[in-house]
Amino acid sequence: APTWSSLHTPNPSSPEPCTFPFWYKGRRYTGCTMDDRKRPWCATTRNYDADHKWRYCGISTPCVFPFIYKGTTYHSCTAVNDQMGRPWCATTSNYDKDRLWRFCLTYGGNSNGQRCTFPFVYKKQLFHTCTNAGDKMGHFWCATSQNYDRNKLWSYCPDTRKSCAFPFIYNKQMHYTCISDGDSSEKLWCSTTRNYDVDKKWTYCSTPGKAGGRGS
Repeated sequence: APTWSSLHTPNPSSPEPCTFPFWYKGRRYTGCTMDDRKRPWCATTRNYDADHKWRYCGISTPCVFPFIYKGTTYHSCTAVNDQMGRPWCATTSNYDKDRLWRFCLTYGGNSNGQRCTFPFVYKKQLFHTCTNAGDKMGHFWCATSQNYDRNKLWSYCPDTRKSCAFPFIYNKQMHYTCISDGDSSEKLWCSTTRNYDVDKKWTYCSTPGKAGGRGS
């Protein structure tokens, strides 16, 4: 089960998150670097020189929902058994069998991408996982303080949404970013498969800082 110790054991299917700042060859880094490697990378501890633990940046295995953990089915990221309250997910449908997982990241909302706080209070109810309660689009979110009712601070839980597939084909043209073409509200959107013209599957792209609040 994910505990403080097991969550800090390197797992090739679920890399440890970057640690910033970190030290490498006596120099302090506050972001990913390409020094001495051909792709951006980061240390996963404060001191690479001492621990030699690292990962490439921007490489992650997606969450799989729902997933089973300790016999319970989860439909979104959860912080169960992480002593620091960090949300995580399984990267297969059954953690109990495969023991593959990764941390979940947040974005948007009005908290500048701050991490979820579990458990949190929303409408006087206690939530231990991300929820889509009150969200008109059905997207999952979390509070970034212990009491949403009082502080109104939140972020999206992106791993519960469909991801953009870049590049994708729309109207026989290749697109490498979110577009507003064809949307009457001019909101940015993307295809969730490589070919929208064939599959017609899509999702809106969230703009951090401009997302609406939770429904009342």
